[in-house]
Amino acid sequence: MYKSLLLICIISFAYMQSLYPLHSIPITSRDLSFSGGGGAIKSEQNSLNPSAINASHKDINIHTQLLPAGISLLSLNATYPKNNIIYFLSISNLNFGKLKDGNTNKTFSASDLMINGGLKRNLYDRISVGASISYTLSLIANNVAQSVLFSTGFRTEISEDRIGFGLTLRNLGIQFDHFGDTKESIPFQLQTSAFIKPQYLSAVIFSDVVMEQNIDDYIIISGIEFFPRDGLMLRISDSVLYNNRFKLNGLAFGIQFNLKKWTINLASRNLVSAGFINGVTLSKQF
Repeated sequence: MYKSLLLICIISFAYMQSLYPLHSIPITSRDLSFSGGGGAIKSEQNSLNPSAINASHKDINIHTQLLPAGISLLSLNATYPKNNIIYFLSISNLNFGKLKDGNTNKTFSASDLMINGGLKRNLYDRISVGASISYTLSLIANNVAQSVLFSTGFRTEISEDRIGFGLTLRNLGIQFDHFGDTKESIPFQLQTSAFIKPQYLSAVIFSDVVMEQNIDDYIIISGIEFFPRDGLMLRISDSVLYNNRFKLNGLAFGIQFNLKKWTINLASRNLVSAGFINGVTLSKQF
């Protein structure tokens, strides 16, 4: 039990979210290969920054992740563009598997379920905003915790779409059910993002900084997305913790294939001592 709980804590801390890790971890292979960054880059799928969603067609995708210690994630996502607004919805389940009480040797299960929906709108040609609201149910054995949280994002581009900036504010809301007598407020996150498209390189270079309430450390994410040919994308990123000194937090890479109206995304992230997270996303446009 101790080893499993330790891994859960490490995975949660990798995204600087102690409560309800589903509020902050990537639920697509694209975001996984970006280490949770790339918040200013347009995305055809659901994104951690709701203002970055840029779907031109109806889209449904299913995403699965395998995390250390047998932890798994399954997520169903949909986007629906209409007029100047893009609506999006996701249902995600994070299953921590079977755990054992070290004192009684009894086994129990733990899981998180999140339903998230929202919209994105273009205000002007180069400015967009987005917002989402989520409900999360967390179960550990017979204990239940619930929350309703709000997130919002802003995104803009300048210089012929070669430079862009984004801002995401996540996890504002309430926890109206608690694990036993434990009452802990949910800290909000602020993520600033930027990207640049070099003039003579078919790629996007990005960087993000994630700050969380009550945590002194910052997460600094950097990476690059290559476009070697039509229908193929390669992604590499890293993340470091910073608090007076830098400490490597993870390395990630991914590949995307576009096959007519189908898209296949593969991603893997190395959490250093905690192990690997591997993800697959299959998308279909309509």
